[in-house]
Amino acid sequence: MTGIADRIGGRVKQLIAEIINDGRLAEEGMQQIKKAENTPPAKPFGNLDKLT
Repeated sequence: MTGIADRIGGRVKQLIAEIINDGRLAEEGMQQIKKAENTPPAKPFGNLDKLT
């Protein structure tokens, strides 16, 4: 997944965990968000800067 998708997925997990009162799912969501923050930004155009 991309960083943005991980961030959104983690937040959704946290919201669902809050609704159903599931601490394990909340922790999973938090870890997914942290993973997304450590992911380098995506390069949609690849290595375009090296082509010039």
